Formats: sequence, C-alpha cells, structure tokens
Amino acid sequence: MKSRGSEHRGLPVSPGIAIGPAYVLRRERIVIPEHRIRDEQADGEVERLRMAFASTRAKLDEIKRGMQGTGLVGTIFDAQFLFLEDPTLLQHAEANIREHGLNAEWALQRELRRLEELFESLPDPYLRERASDIGFIVRRVLQALMGREPEGLRNAPPGVIVVAEDLSPGEVAQVTRQSVAGFVTETGSRTSHVTIMARSLEIPAVVAVGAELVRELADGVTLILDGRTGRVIVDPDPTTIAEYQKQLADLKALSRELFRYVDLPAETKDGVAMSLLANVDQLEEARDALRYGAEGIGLYRTEFLFLNRHDLPGEDEQCAAYARILAAVAPYSATIRTLDIGGEKVPTGLDLSDEANPALGLRGIRMSHHRPDVFRTQLRALLRASTQGKLKILLPMVSSLAEVEQARAALDVAKRELARERVVFDRDVPLGVMIETPAAAMIVDLIAPYADFLSIGTNDLLQYTLAVDRSNEQVAYLYEPLHPAHLRMIQRIGQAARRSGIVVGMCGEMAGDPLHVWILLALGIRELSMAPFAIPLLKRILRDSTAAEARELLMECLRLGGPQDIRQRVEQRMRERFPVEFERMALQG
Repeated sequence: MKSRGSEHRGLPVSPGIAIGPAYVLRRERIVIPEHRIRDEQADGEVERLRMAFASTRAKLDEIKRGMQGTGLVGTIFDAQFLFLEDPTLLQHAEANIREHGLNAEWALQRELRRLEELFESLPDPYLRERASDIGFIVRRVLQALMGREPEGLRNAPPGVIVVAEDLSPGEVAQVTRQSVAGFVTETGSRTSHVTIMARSLEIPAVVAVGAELVRELADGVTLILDGRTGRVIVDPDPTTIAEYQKQLADLKALSRELFRYVDLPAETKDGVAMSLLANVDQLEEARDALRYGAEGIGLYRTEFLFLNRHDLPGEDEQCAAYARILAAVAPYSATIRTLDIGGEKVPTGLDLSDEANPALGLRGIRMSHHRPDVFRTQLRALLRASTQGKLKILLPMVSSLAEVEQARAALDVAKRELARERVVFDRDVPLGVMIETPAAAMIVDLIAPYADFLSIGTNDLLQYTLAVDRSNEQVAYLYEPLHPAHLRMIQRIGQAARRSGIVVGMCGEMAGDPLHVWILLALGIRELSMAPFAIPLLKRILRDSTAAEARELLMECLRLGGPQDIRQRVEQRMRERFPVEFERMALQG
C-alpha cells in the first residue's frame, strides 16, 4: 500500500486530469508446461498450435470489427495482426515441436524469448517497443492453448484509473472515455499503442512510471493523474483533490469554449486568412484532426509503413494506405511526405549498414535517391492513390536543387509508366519541398521555381541552423525558435515563395505554439500544420488579431539582437493582448 500523498513521475503522453479510484490490472502468471513429446505426438501438437493461432486471430478480429465506426486504432490492430499472420512465428514454433520434441506451449514460449532478445538488441526505440506487440500476441495464443480467457478491462468499474504494467490495443479497445478516467502504465513511450489510443480516446495518460507503483498499489485507492505534467498522486489529501477538481472544471470549460471555434475560419479581423492543418501519423489521427477543425493534413509521415517489419511494403499495400488517408480527409488535401527514414530509424528491409552520424547521413530524399527502386514504388503508389482525394507530395531533407530535379524526373517516369499501363491517376499532383536544412533555406530562391509548394520543417531547420541538439540537456537552452537567425531564414523562405507564386507552410513544433502565431503571420506563412488539439486555440487568437499589429511586433523583434530579448518581447506582447488565453495555456500544459 502506497503512503498517503506519495507522488510518482512518469511520461505525460495524453493531456488532461483524471481523479478516481485505481483499478490495477495484474497479469495472471502463466506457468508454461514444459515436457518432451514423442515423434508420433508432433502432428497433434502442431495442430493444437495452429488452432490456437486461428482462435486468437478470430477473437482479435471480433474486437477490431466491434470498433469499426469508432474511427479508432484500425492500423494499430493491423500491426499486431502482422505478427499473428507472420508465417515465421508459427513456423519456428512448429520447428521447435518437430525438431526438438517440445510441447506446443514450450515451443511457442521458446520462440517468444528468441524474438524478444532480437528486438531488444535493436537500436531504434520504436522498433524495440514492438517487442511488446509480440509479447501480447504470444500471451493470447498461450492462453488459447491452455484454455484460459485473456485478462481485460471489460469488467472495470466506471470512472476508474487503470494502472497496469502495460496495455495491449485489445485491452484499451474495451473502454471508452466515459468508462475509464485515465491510464497509468509502468512501461511505455510516446510511440506505444496505449499512448496513441489514449490520445485518440482523449483519455489522460501517464506512462513509464516504473514498477513500484504498479506493484504496491491496491484497487480502490484514490489517484490524481496529471496528463500535462506526468504526476501521479496516490491517496491525495482533500485540499489537493479540491485544487485538482477546480483545474479539471476549468479545463472542461476551456475545452467547451474553444470548440466553438472549430467550424470557423482562421482569419484575422483585417481579413488575412491562414489554413490550419494537422500533422498525423495514423489514419485515426486524421479523423480526429477534422474534428478539431483542421482544413486538411499538412504532414502525413509514411515511415510507419516501413517500420515494425523485416520486409518492405509493396506498391499495393502503400497505395491502399495512402488512399485511406486521402479519402478520410477529402475534400481537403493531404500532404504525404515521401520516406524520411534513415538516421536512427533504419528498417532491416533496406539492408543498410550502420552510420557513424546517422542524423546527417543517408536519410530523407538521400535515401530515396540511394534506393531508386524503393522511391519508384512509393511514387507509383502515391500516384495510384491520388484518385481518392487531393494529394500533395512532399520531399524531405532536401539540401540541393539537383535532389529536387532528380525527384521530379523520377515522378515523371512513374507517371509515364502508369499512363502506359492505362492506370488512372491525377496528372497534376503538386510536388513540394521541405525546407529543413540551412542549405535549402539559403538557396530557396533557386529551389522555389522547381517546387509547387514549400513546407518549413522548423524542428530540423532550427537544430541545424543553431547547431544545437535539443535533446542534449547541456545545450537545450540554446534551442530558441525565435532566434533572429531562424526568423531571418523563415523570412527569406517566405519571400522566395511569394516571388515564385507558391504557398509556403510550416509543419514543425513552432507552427502549433500560440506564442509564435503573430510572428509567423507577419513573416508571410499562410499554412500551419500542428497537433490537432492545438487548432481551436490558434483559431481563437487569430480571429481576435490583425495582421497589422502582427507586422508591428515583427518589426520590433527584427531590430533586437538577442534571442532571449525577442522571446521576452513576444511573450510580453502576446500576454498583454491575450491574457486569458495564455493563462489557460498554462492550465492545458
């Protein structure tokens, strides 16, 4: 039993506050029966194993079908089905039965250990995270083999905060935002399934709190979960509960108020319109984005199709994925970025050797040109999908004009191939360039005439411009989006875009920060792509602003030399102008 008022810290992954009793999901310890079998028993054990796989597949399919229409987690289930349907998992377990004389449960458990060791040795944290997918799948198959029902949340009392070592998509799929107040897990990350699903369900969540809380907490103990800060308070005193209840009420009121702006245009009082778009990784997030008032998808990353697997996705598979996104956001456009894999994320299917400095190595458009076969497949898939909506193709990590020309030539080749094959596609799909390297920013006047649109990736552009690794605590304080060098680069990009008569947007974190919206407005940025939940607040601010006052603030800032001076001036002016909104931003976290 944890002591009253004890506090635990984890990773805040889904915003909001939850107050309620704990519901601790403890895993039943499965004792695997291990015994040798005779040769004549092997066929029977193999058949038992195959039936357990089939039964598990049927149950997961039932859960997935039950979620159809909710707009949630279809692709997450697809990822788990990939493991279940991967023939090598079953084949290796069968080999353990036939070649080593193991019973079915032991044979499968042995294969699980091999795969977990394999995944844990991978350098990419996203890929390591997928080891939990295999663990959940194998656990379900083992429970089917042993005639046991899998644990779940179906019987959890309403209003509880679920506390668990980890949660599978199948378990989270059994709850709604009305039935569960929050999630706390011992493990997890920003890319884990419970994280993605909690955000989709708008349920506050904190992950990676460590083993102690899960091990010692009893059912029914009151918890406060703060999804903004990662705090989990056990058995809080009445004063703390009252304080958080007030914050919770304020958050709900703020949410209701901001949703009034969802269907209104993002337009200043003096008539300057901006398009507020969403950055998404999953189909489900695209649907959520429209609910928050997004006017399309400004950045759809295609990396997820290439990760979590040992082979490469084929043209048909990619085409189907892109078509789903385009159809989901139609009639709005979806900007789909070509493969930005590389750096620390290299799928084994690309068969590449390690690089000493991968962030500056073979990634983005460099990878696409290094593997023209992979690039060709992706371009063909994108073009084939273009009939399902308004597609825009975006090229990442460009640092020279030649890379753009080469990409456009590859796109033309793909178009000619499809035309010869009498495949229907949109022949006027815009091809854009992501400006995220200082080199691209400095030659943007040369690149712009060859691009149909530009998109500024501020995360990398700022990091490379300032030579600051923002994840390095020693120098993270230098990572300042309002640094004058960064502002001048954005200004230069905007001017080049206007001279070429093309639109320039922004899709980095800077785009979704209300503090920056006046500066970006004055710099001529007319499309901002961000996390969907940020859209209503930006609309609220823009609709009470004028472009004239934004330009006045920018002129003041450009005369200041120090990044901190600029930040102080911007913060001062925005807080003067929008005191209530910025106070509430602190509330949202």
